[in-house]
Amino acid sequence: MDTKPDHHTGRGTGGKDTAALLLVALRAVGGAAFLAPTLGTKTFAIKDDPEGAYLVRLFAARNLAMAGGLLLSRGPARRLWFQAGVVCDGLDTAAGLMGLRTGKKPSSATVDTLAALAATAIGVAGLVAGRRKEER
Repeated sequence: MDTKPDHHTGRGTGGKDTAALLLVALRAVGGAAFLAPTLGTKTFAIKDDPEGAYLVRLFAARNLAMAGGLLLSRGPARRLWFQAGVVCDGLDTAAGLMGLRTGKKPSSATVDTLAALAATAIGVAGLVAGRRKEER
């Protein structure tokens, strides 16, 4: 557990901030596709044309917004960002599984699904850490 003091409360930051930082890093990778959509179209096996670039940028914008929300929030507001992320990432996981069933390229669908599943798990861990911190 991280014992650095939180400058807002003076207490240790704990696992909730660790989970937030992990999610921010993961989302920053996805957010980078906003500036480099061709990399995103290749990664997600989307046609590399203006429509594909637009779809990748939509996904990247969501990642950047979610990362910013976690970075800039504390307390109950951060919990809401974690909850929103768990819902989005859970739906992304379901979409990846549905893609596998309906013929999406398996290597792409597997990467997409595992990344979404990892983000879901990290988000749940952040919620659990936050709840434990509140109980103290």
